[in-house]
Amino acid sequence: MSMNGKDKTLVPFGKYAGQPLEILLADKSYCAWLVGQASIREQYPELCNLVFSEHGSCLKTPNHNRMQAEYVGEEVGLKLSYMIHPDIFTHDKEYYVKRVDEYFADKLPIVKSVCERMNNRISEIGKMATEVSAMSKKWDLYGQKSFAIPVSPFKKYMDGREQEEYVFKNPVSLIVNDPEELYQKTIQDFDLFYAFFDEFRSYLSTSQFKHINSSKLSFEKKYNDVTIEIDYHEEIKPKFSSRVEKFFERALFRNTSSSNVTSNVPDFLHAEWRYKNPQITSKLNYIEIKPTIGDDYHTVLNQILNRRDMNKLHFKQKASQTVRYILVIGAYDGTGVSFENVKGIFKNEDIEVLLENDIDNVTLPKIESDFRISPSEISALNEIFNILDSVKKTISIVDECFADRNNCASGF
Repeated sequence: MSMNGKDKTLVPFGKYAGQPLEILLADKSYCAWLVGQASIREQYPELCNLVFSEHGSCLKTPNHNRMQAEYVGEEVGLKLSYMIHPDIFTHDKEYYVKRVDEYFADKLPIVKSVCERMNNRISEIGKMATEVSAMSKKWDLYGQKSFAIPVSPFKKYMDGREQEEYVFKNPVSLIVNDPEELYQKTIQDFDLFYAFFDEFRSYLSTSQFKHINSSKLSFEKKYNDVTIEIDYHEEIKPKFSSRVEKFFERALFRNTSSSNVTSNVPDFLHAEWRYKNPQITSKLNYIEIKPTIGDDYHTVLNQILNRRDMNKLHFKQKASQTVRYILVIGAYDGTGVSFENVKGIFKNEDIEVLLENDIDNVTLPKIESDFRISPSEISALNEIFNILDSVKKTISIVDECFADRNNCASGF
């Protein structure tokens, strides 16, 4: 139907009936109300097209503004993303368990080597302490004696030596090279090594291995009503205590391009101790909002296609980012074409059409409970603790020996 059978330059109805179109077009709020009425859009399509041409994307109805404000909220953004990308809310837990298990399996040879050297060093220090204790009772009888103690697994000499020599011949030498002090320094280093795995285990017990969040929510940007960026990624990122970070800092924070092989860095630090997470990926959803559309759907389709062309022309997307264009509508009131057919037409242009009510009714999966790994599921980590705990038992036995010796020396 034409705007006016007599004069197309005059308004055919309403508060501005018979007045020049320029008067109507100057009233932006009235234009917003006008295009929001399905009956007017069907009866006066030429007038509505003229209004859209005049005001374009700046024309927002109160209902449109309400919907726009709601879709900047994180929960609505996640619900919308769940309808479009349900795959990112699922997971293959076996895959994540395997990745973490492979990380610790790579550390098993290091742990075995460290613990074997620890046991040898502790054993030799214990033997030295026993002999030096006997010597200290009568230095003249024993004279001078030297002991070769295996170098700590947490230390490396520039000359490559594998043993440290300690000489005892008088009370002064006992002060300089106190076996118990040497022993305490050795087990302090082991405690930090143990703490790395213990803190990693505690982190796994309390943290999620997959994260999904609305990292960026904005409106009226990049030619779109609403922009929703959903980040999702596996992230195993334990938080270590400052003392553990300092102990491992050359391995946790070193420049991967530098070489530590020929330096005095202990062997165990040559490994890659940082857990490498996959690249963060994201879904970028550009949302067009319409409270209602009808048989004028093609106008909306062209509008979104034009905005897509503008985005491609003016904005560079991240390589790890998947971009989708989505039309969210409050209701479809067209009569010439069914809603399913309209969805299909948009789908052919890679544009999803969603009803506001369907998004509201989405129930999100319980991410917090689903994306967790129990340390007991990591077999390599359990094996590591079996090895570490065996050294702990040895340390406990040697501790008792030093305690008994000190008690005897004190007369207890």
